[in-house]
Amino acid sequence: MSTFFIPGTGDDRRLTERAYADMRVELERDLGIRPNRRRIAKLWARRGSTDCVTEVGRPDPLRGGVVLAIFDMGPRQPFVVWRQPHDAALAGLREILGPHAYAVVEFDL
Repeated sequence: MSTFFIPGTGDDRRLTERAYADMRVELERDLGIRPNRRRIAKLWARRGSTDCVTEVGRPDPLRGGVVLAIFDMGPRQPFVVWRQPHDAALAGLREILGPHAYAVVEFDL
């Protein structure tokens, strides 16, 4: 496991926490569900018809762009992958996945 981070925020812990809080607020506003408190580093799940591992800080295995955060929206709710697209001028993009995962690895607290 590793220490929680969001790519692009550097070593500034306050900036990292603020960016994460902003993402959580936006997800709750848009989906009507407050994300679970889990801080997910890696998610092994079926995405469409492909089994893959999605990891924060690495390129998204299906869509490209760097994965910024992975959210668990709660029991029987979807996971959400938030990634930076190839065109860094655009805001982050979100992909809503299904509620099932083969494995989840959380960041160290």
